[in-house]
Amino acid sequence: MTDIIDSRLQDGMQVCRNGHVITDLLHTYPDRGLSHCDRCGAATLDRCATCGLEIPGAVHVPGLVPVGRAQPPEFCSACGAPFPWSRKTELGMASDPLANLERLLRRLPRVIRQLRSRHGNRPPFQVADERDLEDLLRALLPIYFDDIRPQSRTPGYAPVNRTDFQLKPEGIALTIKRAPSRDCEKQLGEQLQEDVTHYEREGGCKTLVGFIYDPEGFLREPAPLELMWSKPQDRLELRCVIAG
Repeated sequence: MTDIIDSRLQDGMQVCRNGHVITDLLHTYPDRGLSHCDRCGAATLDRCATCGLEIPGAVHVPGLVPVGRAQPPEFCSACGAPFPWSRKTELGMASDPLANLERLLRRLPRVIRQLRSRHGNRPPFQVADERDLEDLLRALLPIYFDDIRPQSRTPGYAPVNRTDFQLKPEGIALTIKRAPSRDCEKQLGEQLQEDVTHYEREGGCKTLVGFIYDPEGFLREPAPLELMWSKPQDRLELRCVIAG
């Protein structure tokens, strides 16, 4: 019996940015793949972001089902670049800035709910519109990021100025929205595309994150919408996070 593994039997692995293995048989069972982790909500990847080499998964032998899952590698075997889950910050979070931002945005509704109960007779904190969301994120983003640059602009879909946030060292821009009503999927999709056009024209941004706050649950199927809207564009990657 030979100890050499036929590379044609080597399947691929999909891992979230926080290191949770989604599947190590991505090619054999592509339906097991996810756009976001079902345990922590972080985005998933199946190859090295530096050189593009696929993350190796289980060895697929027809007729046999592997027991358990392999552990994800810490570094790329081709270029040596660390994967997002290979290093941890002092807070115990992934060092990948995009994973930290997504984690913060997905937990933002919890923060808002906690601020409704305050000591004494202080009025509860309420999020009535995007301006309140901007104020809250301006206060919370410094938890993970040092260089935060608010950018005031008036997009074509808004009658007043909106504030986006640019995380310059990380090449990330963050735009904030609130789901306005039922059946607003088309409206929000068009807004995101206008945001993409703006940041592709401006340059200096690798990833545009569109955060949609939906406390009323107007978006009935947020997960498929995230998957549909989160995709590479001409000059940047669009990532969508819906939470409420």
